[in-house]
Amino acid sequence: MGAKSPPAVPGRPGGKRAENRRLRTEALERSALALFLQHGVEAVTIDQIVDGARTAKGSFYRYFTDKTDLVRSLVEPVSHQVGEAFARCASSLEEPSARGDVAKPYEALAQDLVKIVLSHPDVVRLYLHESRGPKSGARAPIVELAELVLDGATTLSKIAREQGLVRGLSGRLSAIAVVGASELMVARLFAGDDVGPVLEMPAELVSLVLDGVRARPGLPLGPSERGASPAPRESPAPRDAKARASSKAAPKRLSHAKA
Repeated sequence: MGAKSPPAVPGRPGGKRAENRRLRTEALERSALALFLQHGVEAVTIDQIVDGARTAKGSFYRYFTDKTDLVRSLVEPVSHQVGEAFARCASSLEEPSARGDVAKPYEALAQDLVKIVLSHPDVVRLYLHESRGPKSGARAPIVELAELVLDGATTLSKIAREQGLVRGLSGRLSAIAVVGASELMVARLFAGDDVGPVLEMPAELVSLVLDGVRARPGLPLGPSERGASPAPRESPAPRDAKARASSKAAPKRLSHAKA
């Protein structure tokens, strides 16, 4: 768990004091986010953050206990929305109607995630930059969000497999593959690559993934579905002595023909 936020400043809700608190908190968050994206979370100091927000250092500690608390404040809205999106998809996959069209729950999830990306682009960029680092210091809330995403994708894969909607692949393995590909696609989108219309991305991505994992009658089972490791490849049978002799003589006959 992260550090607790400082107690709320006294004042009636919606009053001038509460409004000032909101404006100063947002100024500190904007300053921190810009610096984090430029220099990395660990490299940025609280002095730099308050300088960017044009506020006194003492004001920082009125709103945040430390830098980790500030990062958690930036990430929390995205974490909350991501958690809700995965929960909705899990509920949809468990409904009988999902057997008729497994793509719908996943498309709804992809659309929810695209909306999150478009609503919080700089926080998502920070997530992409920092989520593969160690879960320590001020980076911890970002890595926790990465774990939430991967755990959510793993849960969806397990539900879909148990419902017979997809082939019996490892839930964790398929989740890592899909999350990795999706995050790379978003990173390339931010980098300016032409990945097509953003609003069409959810359906196209879901179609691409499901083409590979959708359960199909008569489809050969993979090793995890058979419950056994694949049989070792047999070595080719040795040729008999006459065949070996023939192959050795072939180069000689070819050289005579050239002569």
